[in-house]
Amino acid sequence: MDTSYLREKANCLRNEMNHLWTGTFITCGGAIGFSVLQEKNMWIYAFIVTGFFLASVFLNAYMARRIELFKILNKLNNGEDK
Repeated sequence: MDTSYLREKANCLRNEMNHLWTGTFITCGGAIGFSVLQEKNMWIYAFIVTGFFLASVFLNAYMARRIELFKILNKLNNGEDK
């Protein structure tokens, strides 16, 4: 494959990973913030569960992008050695 294509794809994956990581922290932080509130009702518990669920989904997507990025980096490194 063309190295410029691989480099551009790696940059796009890096940007996606940055957004996913930020979303994970914001969502998990919001869930933790709701969990320390003094007054809790059913809506607060629903937001806490939804926040932790979404944070785990974002973290899973981040790790999938990370694995794909490492594959691209290995292709780039192997292509430059030849």
